Amino acid sequence: MKGRLTLDRLGYSMPSDAPAFQAPPYHYRNAQAISIKFETDPESALEVLPAPLELIEPAAANLSFYWYPFTTFGPYHEAILRLYARHEGEPLTYIAQIFVDTEPPMLAGREVWGYPKKLARIGFDRDNDMVVGWLERPREVRLATAIMRPEQPAGPLASNGPTTGLRIIPSAEPGDKRPALAELVAADTQHTIREAWEGPGSISFPDHSVLDPVNRFPIKRILKAVYMEYDITLPAGRVIARL
Repeated sequence: MKGRLTLDRLGYSMPSDAPAFQAPPYHYRNAQAISIKFETDPESALEVLPAPLELIEPAAANLSFYWYPFTTFGPYHEAILRLYARHEGEPLTYIAQIFVDTEPPMLAGREVWGYPKKLARIGFDRDNDMVVGWLERPREVRLATAIMRPEQPAGPLASNGPTTGLRIIPSAEPGDKRPALAELVAADTQHTIREAWEGPGSISFPDHSVLDPVNRFPIKRILKAVYMEYDITLPAGRVIARL
């Protein structure tokens, strides 16, 4: 007898009969973040930027830390290293590295949008007048620390375009070096800003790891540091290019 599980009966995600996460959109409330933008070396950025994308000059990257007390994935922390780029003349941010500390957003991020999420230890703390974010992988190996002090209300925050990932599915065939899938997926995330403050900020990379090279973009100078509180609606993505 043949199996009865057909395409029209599949769950949204694997396992097919017990999906690990639900279909988008996903909702976030009272999110907090520090975001530090810095000028970097263009050659280092171009090495990891997918060919369909164009680096915005002068080259700039961003290291951000997040605390999500309520989401439809459950509460979690996140750390993102991204680049500012364009596709067909339109701005976007490309995620080079991203880390979370729970499983549901890791699985959804990788499978839906191609965000290269890994599990890590992430902190987001208030210490006197400062906000601190830190990333460890593995435990007690401090890959990055970001500190900023909110001093004055930030002006209007311009959109940097959709958040974009490179979704890669390896080939299952032995010896086949070409992936079964390699496509750029953009997500037009909706933000409702409650508070935005700017002030001085700094980034350090106390420990280095060839497995997680968070320090791969040299810091020439800090361009902007912002603290934000906001709500998010994260929709399904759209494929903008294939490699």
